[in-house]
Amino acid sequence: MRVFLLRHAEAVPGEPDASRDLTPRGQRQVADLAKGAGRIPLETVAAIEHSPLVRAVRTAQLLKIATRSDLPLKVLAGLEPEHDPRGTALQLAKARHSRLLVGHNPHLAALAAVLLGLPDGDQAVRFRKAGLLALERTAKPTRLRPYGSWSLLWMVPPDLSK
Repeated sequence: MRVFLLRHAEAVPGEPDASRDLTPRGQRQVADLAKGAGRIPLETVAAIEHSPLVRAVRTAQLLKIATRSDLPLKVLAGLEPEHDPRGTALQLAKARHSRLLVGHNPHLAALAAVLLGLPDGDQAVRFRKAGLLALERTAKPTRLRPYGSWSLLWMVPPDLSK
């Protein structure tokens, strides 16, 4: 089972935070990423799951359009920036099929660190806007490792997706 983590693209500054849309540059970041979408085997996931915040919704929508995917878009509670990543990690630990999640920092960086067993939390993984990360579960959860064991397959920073 694999999980693909995509941080939302560049968003406009301002308040309220939840309503911030993508900048024109952010829209280009998603288009550039989609050109290399062979990196995301969309046929292995059932949906593009995203946080309810506008910038993540728009990133997911633009990815779907740019890849000509017929995958449904689904809001996944718990992907918000300050949400505890351990809840999402438990969901992924129990998942049977690969997942594609579009979210925010510090949540995604901390989620990757939790799954990889890195002690420094969101400081251990530098997850830039429009960055994409692929992890693979190598062992199922146990009492000692409630999230299972995971390995990093690859990470694509936004400037390499052009």
